[in-house]
Amino acid sequence: METIKLTLENVIQYIGYEIIFKTRGNHIIKRIISVSNTGKTIQIDHHDLKNSLEIVSRNIYVILE
Repeated sequence: METIKLTLENVIQYIGYEIIFKTRGNHIIKRIISVSNTGKTIQIDHHDLKNSLEIVSRNIYVILE
């Protein structure tokens, strides 16, 4: 699996891609639905995290296929 770290500079180009991140000790794979206007938050389908992730406070990696 090839990955690249999600940053403020590249987040907009990866809408629709799957990401992998860690929460509560588990690795989770989800798809980016959208990005906020500031680029600091992405929307995902994960109710436990209220469907959003702040990319400035987490290590999030885009899965490249």
